[in-house]
Amino acid sequence: MYRSFKPVPIHAVVWAAIFVWAGLIACSNSNEPVVPEVFITVNESLVTVDAYLREVDEVSADILTNKDSDKKVMADIRLRVLNQLTERMIVFERAKELGIGVTDQELDARVASIKADYPKGEFEQVLLEQAVSYAEWKKDMRTHLLMQKVIDQELEPKIRVTSEEISAYYEQHYATSGTQADQTADSQYLETTILQRVRNEKKEALYREWLENLKRRYKVHVNQAVWETIMAGQ
Repeated sequence: MYRSFKPVPIHAVVWAAIFVWAGLIACSNSNEPVVPEVFITVNESLVTVDAYLREVDEVSADILTNKDSDKKVMADIRLRVLNQLTERMIVFERAKELGIGVTDQELDARVASIKADYPKGEFEQVLLEQAVSYAEWKKDMRTHLLMQKVIDQELEPKIRVTSEEISAYYEQHYATSGTQADQTADSQYLETTILQRVRNEKKEALYREWLENLKRRYKVHVNQAVWETIMAGQ
């Protein structure tokens, strides 16, 4: 599911290692080449089984102390990672179609903006505590920016918010809750806040439909034999 990025370091996905082109790699102890086992493909892009499992391990390390302690949680993590990787690959394919990229200047500006929210030295400390290198975090930020640019270009022009919708949101979330919003908050700020929330809700709904349409257009394939083995815990 699409969510707006929050200005805190998040678990890095090293896309340069995950998105590889189909090809041969040499065995370390043999002249015979081997083909890495492919798990997910979207058109020409692919994710190998090893790359997927590394991502699962990294995500589960943040949630579980013992991966065998809760098999249901582990199954949910595996499914979530599968969906997220597939989703990102689809958005990346659309970025290629549209010729959208992220410049170094755009990336540096966003990084500087995020770091400015932290006291001196605290940003680096947070990365250290999460065991994420600055280089990995920056790669993940570039990925996020690319997805954000594609989604904004595709969906923002389609979003329209009426005054009636703003009023309805106010009645549902403020007026009926007993909150004296008109007395405790600047009315212009409140209207801007409601407008953004309604826009986000509409974007979320549009995003799911847009993603499903792209999924039908692209050649999306998940190796079911591998998936069944993974979910069986073998």
